[in-house]
Order: sequence, then structure tokens, then C-alpha cells
Amino acid sequence: MSEQSKSLGASDKMKAKDFITLGIFTVLFFVVVMVCVFASAATIVTYAFGSAIAAIPGGIIYMLMRAKVPKAWSILLSGAVIGLIEFLIGAGWAIPLGFVIGAAIAELLARIGNYKSFWMNAIGYAVYMMFFALGTYLPMVFMTDYVDGMSTSNGVSTEYLTELHNFMSGTMVVLIAVATFVAGIIGALIAKGVFKKHFQKAGIV
Repeated sequence: MSEQSKSLGASDKMKAKDFITLGIFTVLFFVVVMVCVFASAATIVTYAFGSAIAAIPGGIIYMLMRAKVPKAWSILLSGAVIGLIEFLIGAGWAIPLGFVIGAAIAELLARIGNYKSFWMNAIGYAVYMMFFALGTYLPMVFMTDYVDGMSTSNGVSTEYLTELHNFMSGTMVVLIAVATFVAGIIGALIAKGVFKKHFQKAGIV
């Protein structure tokens, strides 16, 4: 590992090009995750595991983003931006909150690894997506009126919501969260295999 790679990390402040790169990857990550989630809504079962489905391609983008911008606060900033976008497009407050909490934990885990540990970044990403899943699916069990009101205003049919509520339970949400976490790790590992040189250059091992 080069001295330049060793010195790159939490102590480096983000520069203009880092903000631009982070912005591009944040938008790309958001689009890919949302496309996967919306596509999964074709059936109740696939929608229930939409976060897990999205976590695999999302993990590839997220981890490449970490390799390109391995700087302090970049994860939290990206998560906050996504949370804000979700709120502005009518996703309510639970999903944005999930993104922000997950990003904060991912930022902390990355910091523990001095932003250079592949596994701290990978686990942080898996937790990040797990909290997205919790923000999405927990309200379907414990805040049904909130979900129904928000969903019907966004054009979701009453029949679909009824079927969704019948399918969801506390146990199912736990299974979804675990599946999403595992899928996040898989996505991170795929990223490491595909973009190995990028991780080596960034000093993420």
C-alpha cells in the first residue's frame, strides 16, 4: 500500500471534486434503490423484500462511492441528502429517518475503521440498508393509519394495502431486516470483486 493511500482518510477534508463525486454517486444510488423497490411492488411478496433486492446493486454503487470518496462525514451527508429527497417526494418521515439513522451508524462504523476497513464499510452499508428497511416496513405493522393515509395519497389502491397489511407482521419485518443486511454484505462483496483496483488505490482493505 502506498504512503498516499495510507494518508488518505478521515483526516482529509472534502474538496470540491469530492462533493461533486459524492453527489453523483448519491443520486445514482438513490435512483437504483428506488427503481428496485418500485419494480418489486409487482407483488406483495417481492415488495416485502424490496429493500433486500435493492441492497445488492445498491451495495455495488455505495462501496464504489466509498472507494472514490473515503472522507469523514461523506456517508452521513449522502444519507441526509437521500433522506431529504425521500421526504420531499412524499415518502413521509419514517423512511427518511431510517436513512439518516442508518447513515449515522454507517459513518460511525467507517470512522472506527479509520475509513479504510472494507468490513467496517461493508457492515456499515448493511446496517444503513437495514434501517431503510425498518423505516419502510415497521410502520406497516405499528402505524397502519399513517401508512394508509400516505399510500392512498400517492395512488396506492386500498386492495393492495389490505393485502400488504395481512402479509406483514413483526416477525416478517425482522426477516426482511435480516435479509436486507445479508444482501447488503453480498452487494459489498460483489463491489470488492468487481472494483478491486479502486479499493486498493483508496487503501480500503
